[in-house]
Amino acid sequence: MRVLLLVLASFALLRPMPVASHANNAGSAFRAASALPVAQATPAVPAIQGVFGSPITFATNAQLRGYGFLFGPSDSQFGAIPSGNGTYTFYGAAGTTAACAGTPNARNGAFTFTGTLEQVIGSSCTRLFGLGDGPAGWVFDRDYAGGGQVVRFAAGGPSGWLMPFHSEFAWPDPAIPDHPCGGVHCFYGSIGLAVSTDNGKTFQVVGQILQPSQPLSVFFGGSTDVVVGDGSLVVADANGRHLDNPPADPSSAYFYLFYSDPLPGLPGYRVGVARATYADVVAAALSGNPDQVATVFHKYDGAPPDPWTQPATSDTQDESGTAGTYAPLWTDEGGYNPAVIYDSNFDVYLAVYLTGASQTQSIKVRASSDLLHWSRPIAAYSEPGRTPYYPTLIGETGDPTIGGPAPRVYFTSFPTGAFPNYGISVFESVPLMLS
Repeated sequence: MRVLLLVLASFALLRPMPVASHANNAGSAFRAASALPVAQATPAVPAIQGVFGSPITFATNAQLRGYGFLFGPSDSQFGAIPSGNGTYTFYGAAGTTAACAGTPNARNGAFTFTGTLEQVIGSSCTRLFGLGDGPAGWVFDRDYAGGGQVVRFAAGGPSGWLMPFHSEFAWPDPAIPDHPCGGVHCFYGSIGLAVSTDNGKTFQVVGQILQPSQPLSVFFGGSTDVVVGDGSLVVADANGRHLDNPPADPSSAYFYLFYSDPLPGLPGYRVGVARATYADVVAAALSGNPDQVATVFHKYDGAPPDPWTQPATSDTQDESGTAGTYAPLWTDEGGYNPAVIYDSNFDVYLAVYLTGASQTQSIKVRASSDLLHWSRPIAAYSEPGRTPYYPTLIGETGDPTIGGPAPRVYFTSFPTGAFPNYGISVFESVPLMLS
């Protein structure tokens, strides 16, 4: 995050959000955007509408600092596991101060806090994992690691929770002043995967599952960040239709992974999707083999006869390789940091994302019946004088991954122009009424 000069010392490692105006350094090996197959609108696109309600303050920065947080949560998407009596364990990215009881002075990482869907209640301020906790020799999370959405898994005995998370490899040395990317180091982002087998109490980073389509060499040493978001996992069949989780037949179910990525030939960021069979993801996550983790997902590029053949990572420990290309799921506008859930009330998927330049960005929502063909925006949200970051959908049905008639969008809100001064931020939620 880019740090205001008056808090530069305290926020030296906060990460910036991508904005639609970022330039792309297109490599000659990539096809022009006009040549990429793009998912087109079909009759399968659902015709529903959404209206946002009034925002609710989930947590003030004063509350979160009282638990020992320096920034966040959430400094990215966040997730939840029900803990009974209408309460939840929430998961989000943050950094901490010396007052943090669990993991003081943590530069960044994934943490838990508790609350209801309406408000935060407390936090042990204990880090689940952080920068550099990936497999030995791998550098994708060397400088930042923070999640994130959590999704249950169970397949043939093993069970637990998966957490995709935002990770960064940065340059130059963060100790060097006058960084080229707005006051902090520039970074090459990717998506890692962490796994819990003790009902979300602890998580272990098992590897990298998605890398940008352009290699690190395009960006390294320059003044442009590249971000693929935090990752968002959805369980569905081969045709993108909803399945219960755990599915009756894990071998015929899939995990779909949504992300954002700059695409040569188009401005800003675009939303893409990768997938892998449910059973293969579980096997890779529990294998102890980071190469198996790195090769389990494949990106959608729309090319016949099989549009799911592009590798999601280059499977290189030092990020020197090039991952596969992808087809954006819509091209009428940019989109970044997507989060997707299923809505049982209308039998549709909902995607929430950010779009627009950094000072004017807003939250938008689209709908789909098959995870590939998406409607035009069905709802948009902004607040006068404030700018939202890191939207996440949480279902109000008791299962955070399933929405009903009014799922909630959670986000961190800053006065316009004040990002990332977390001292004046507010963590909010707003209901999305569907019809």
